[in-house]
Amino acid sequence: MTNTIWSITQLVGYVKNKLTFDSNLRNVKVQGELGNFSSYRGSGHWYFTLKDAGASIKCAMFKGYNNAVEFNPEEGDTVIVTGTVNVYENRGELQLVVTEMKLAGQGMFYIQFEKTRKKLEPLGYFDESRKKKICEYPTSIAVVTGANTAALQDIRITVSRRWPLAKLNEVYAVVQGKEAIESVVNALKKADETNSDTIILARGGGSVDDLWCFNDEKIARAIYECRTPVITGIGHEIDVTIADLVADVRAATPTAAATFATPDQQEVRNRIGNYQNLMKTVLENNLSSLYQNLDYMNMKLDAFAERFSQQKIKLDNYRNIIYLAMSKNVDRYTDEIARECEYMQKAIENRTQRNSADLATDRKMLAGSARSFLDRKKCEFVNSINLLDSLSPLKTLQRGYSVTRQADRVIRSVRDVDYERNVTVTLADGTIDCKPLGGHENG
Repeated sequence: MTNTIWSITQLVGYVKNKLTFDSNLRNVKVQGELGNFSSYRGSGHWYFTLKDAGASIKCAMFKGYNNAVEFNPEEGDTVIVTGTVNVYENRGELQLVVTEMKLAGQGMFYIQFEKTRKKLEPLGYFDESRKKKICEYPTSIAVVTGANTAALQDIRITVSRRWPLAKLNEVYAVVQGKEAIESVVNALKKADETNSDTIILARGGGSVDDLWCFNDEKIARAIYECRTPVITGIGHEIDVTIADLVADVRAATPTAAATFATPDQQEVRNRIGNYQNLMKTVLENNLSSLYQNLDYMNMKLDAFAERFSQQKIKLDNYRNIIYLAMSKNVDRYTDEIARECEYMQKAIENRTQRNSADLATDRKMLAGSARSFLDRKKCEFVNSINLLDSLSPLKTLQRGYSVTRQADRVIRSVRDVDYERNVTVTLADGTIDCKPLGGHENG
């Protein structure tokens, strides 16, 4: 064959056949940087170059395949493509016919992250209105994380230091690898059944690939369906996952999640101390005011008792005056009537010389004058009696009041009673001797 002269077509065709039947060059994965990217509107095919620091290769990706690409390729993107090595015979160029294209590294993860986020957002998974309030003073906290991990130890230490009253219900899960998604979902369901006040979903730091399970839709749905408030503490501060967006509270780290889940016991003690001081001040002020009111009421009661005693003395005096006045007035009225009658008799005698008609008229007038005088005096007398009667202490007793004495002393307060001695209770119609058994002050 060394003496055979090949045509260009034969040579290129031979190379193409060699490449075509080489299994190592079919469905090969290649990573490189996109360059010279062009998309033909008519056919919809893509043509571009993949290169690295040492070489480059031309590539073609036909419409039927590039429709499945989940991002818009741009110059400089680092991509991973799957394709078959071939030769473009018309130009005798080595090329890679690409059937799949993904962003390499962070770019690929970002695309998948955005895809899941856009799917869940319309379903309300991230709505602030549905996020549950974290219990302020928890008695139990469920922790979903790997067994014997640094994240679990950090949570234990933080809760023990901040709020040792809370019991930890530890639910272990695989938090990395193929089994992680199903394991975390089951652990969340189990934690939600522990009747804990809060759930902490935690994992320590790692690469994007290590944390990728927490971007899965199944874990997002499990968090969304939890009845218990969920706090996530996944990775480091810069790591944000779909699980963080769905959770009721997102913390930067497992330690921060435990901090969010618990109050600081020292702050609570200080707050309780402040409340106690405030309550003590309020109570002292109220008691002081009540004591002042009590002293004022006692003063008023003492003054009332003194006035009552004085009024009783006055009433007793009025009663004596009434009786005396009644007897004197009767005598006085009798004397006046006698004098009036004597005057009228003299008048009658002085007019005996008058004619009988005038005499009869005068007698009638004098009789009427006498009756009017007697009626007026009688009315004045009755009014005086009624007035004096209304002021009588007997009237007060008839309304249900009574006067209590002990050793001839009027009792004005329960503090004045000697419970070893009898008391005398004066009522409207008599008195009662009583033995006091006990008493209490009003208020």
